[in-house]
Amino acid sequence: MIKLNVWGGAGEHGRSAYLLRGSRYRLLLDCGVKKEGNGEYPLIEPEVVPQLDAVLLSHAHEDHSVAIPLLYKLGYTGEVWTTRETKEQLTTYFRAWRANMERLGQPLPYDEVDEQRVRYRFLEDEAERECWFELLPGVSIIWGRSGHLAGSVWFGLEMEGKRILYSGDYTSESMLLQADDVADGFRQADLRRQRWGELTSVASVIGGTRTGNGTQGRGMPLPNKVSIAGSTQVVGLAPLQAGMQLMEQGEDRYSNGRLETAQEQDGSESKYKHKEIEMEIERDKYRDTHKGRNKDKDKDILVKLDLAIVDAAYGTDRDTQAEKMLQLESAIRKALPHGGKVLLPMPAVGRGQELILWAQQRFSDVPLIVEQKLVDGMKQLHRASFWLREREGEITGDMPAARIARFLNGEGWNRVSTVEGRTRLLEEHKASLWFIPDGMMQSSLARWYYEMWALEAENLILLTGHTAAGTFAHQLLEDPEKYGVCKVEKVRYKVHQGWADVEQMLNGVHARHNVLVHTDLAETERLRQGLLGGHVRPGTDIDLLSPGDGLFF
Repeated sequence: MIKLNVWGGAGEHGRSAYLLRGSRYRLLLDCGVKKEGNGEYPLIEPEVVPQLDAVLLSHAHEDHSVAIPLLYKLGYTGEVWTTRETKEQLTTYFRAWRANMERLGQPLPYDEVDEQRVRYRFLEDEAERECWFELLPGVSIIWGRSGHLAGSVWFGLEMEGKRILYSGDYTSESMLLQADDVADGFRQADLRRQRWGELTSVASVIGGTRTGNGTQGRGMPLPNKVSIAGSTQVVGLAPLQAGMQLMEQGEDRYSNGRLETAQEQDGSESKYKHKEIEMEIERDKYRDTHKGRNKDKDKDILVKLDLAIVDAAYGTDRDTQAEKMLQLESAIRKALPHGGKVLLPMPAVGRGQELILWAQQRFSDVPLIVEQKLVDGMKQLHRASFWLREREGEITGDMPAARIARFLNGEGWNRVSTVEGRTRLLEEHKASLWFIPDGMMQSSLARWYYEMWALEAENLILLTGHTAAGTFAHQLLEDPEKYGVCKVEKVRYKVHQGWADVEQMLNGVHARHNVLVHTDLAETERLRQGLLGGHVRPGTDIDLLSPGDGLFF
């Protein structure tokens, strides 16, 4: 039996931290903060931290990552499993959180040295996406892209006979970023593991070393990495195909960490010829069962889980991304004819880059001004091609990588990074679009912009994401007239799941326990009631949890 302990994130927005406590291992999924007020940290049990065996990090945003140095302060000595892209972003988020706390006059519960002590292991180095690999003896995981941020992932876990999904922050509707379907990810990983087991069984029969189940002596699947003639090859995206490549090289026995060739085994040319025949048989099987496989048929394979922790940050919101974009466009077009300037505060990396490209296309005749930090975020996204969609965007109608490259190389927009440049462009342009970093409007830069906007009723501040209680963005939404006469509106751009998205995920994976996270308890309960009274499969169990709660499964 495993126990889920909610250290944060369920029944609230922020400080995601979920402890999985089994009989052998303790794993922590994310460890972030809440931006409300003076900042809130997870309900960490200090005595448990030194006992943690691994920390899995879904992405770099503060509400999932910034409390990780606190773990090292409290005695954690292990590693953080994440992607290279996420690790590259973390320095910026750690620095931003430190600056935010200094601005509020609040001390950090850890030191800079604790940030430097964080040790990383990269998922890409262990296995390709949607491929099982062994995290710890008896613990296997898979990962896939979650569409929320470059580098962001979801996790699947197997431990102590239980199967678990942690969606992280998930959206399938990003204009630029690719999301791997969770249910299909489990199916493909299971099929690949099964095929690899079948292949290694055949290979062991050929080599006279059959173990009975195609696995190593301890009963675990062969590793995703095998050493071949002094080089390392990854068995991941298509293990059976990789196995064909191994046998094509005349290598069929895994021994002492490497595969021995048939010639090394007995030097027999006739036996080597026999291997070629067997390889051809396996090639035919591969062509028939893999390349010609009907992927729609795979979707009929039931994915059964014991626990699913599912992003439901947008609660009962039923709008699609396309509908959100129409709402955004309508709000902007109402402001522009009257000479209004539209201010769009954004996180430095994330939805800002998507909306900049969208705005450049939809408002090509309107001056577009972008702060340098958001341009830097665009460059970062351009380097992270693995995380981008490979096909044309449904809304932008263009290949994301090409669209980003044209933006960075082209004209038709202005970048600013100095007070002089901002002041000059403010004087030059009336109706215009301004993208600035800091979606919560807490920074001195965001406050400066607000002062430039506040006294003109034609101007609009358009917020597109979560506004934490106590932040300046939240205060403007609650009482805009207290601060100025410009308009303040909020239209969310979807970087999380709403009602229909959660329903689809729950119906894709059949979990005994489902925990909806990332929004307040009242909204979670409304969503729960709506789902149970709607179109989720009969027998679905949705557990309503809050920080400090536990769940045995």
